Amino acid sequence: MNAQLAIALHIMGFLTTSAGKTLTSEILGKSYGTSPVVLRRVLAKLRRAGLVETRRGVGGGTVLARDPSTINLLEVYQAVAEVEEIQILQRPSTDCGGVIAPIVGTYIEELFSEAEHALFERLRRVSVEDMDSVLSKRIRAAMRNR
Repeated sequence: MNAQLAIALHIMGFLTTSAGKTLTSEILGKSYGTSPVVLRRVLAKLRRAGLVETRRGVGGGTVLARDPSTINLLEVYQAVAEVEEIQILQRPSTDCGGVIAPIVGTYIEELFSEAEHALFERLRRVSVEDMDSVLSKRIRAAMRNR
């Protein structure tokens, strides 16, 4: 899976929490523990997908382009995905020699396709607002238990 997805989800959650206040890449980078340069690369992909807007100049920064309830996590995944399929493991070859290898390869490919479909459906059903709500509850619980 694309390593930038975790950064993109963090950005989207952090922007949701900021409630419309612009956040700079420096602030976002510090909140995630990565450099502003890495954040800017991910932000550029999110901007091209129409998920965030960047405002330049004094008081500039990044905000969500749409209401977080209208953005699902699959859109975020698709914005940063390098390819359209999940690359958890190398996909098997189905054109190798013999009788058994293509059968095994095809079966494994079917399993990967089913898992990919299930993940994409789950991501499609979760909005950025839903993610933020769950995380807010968990953070409040963790703070109470400190």
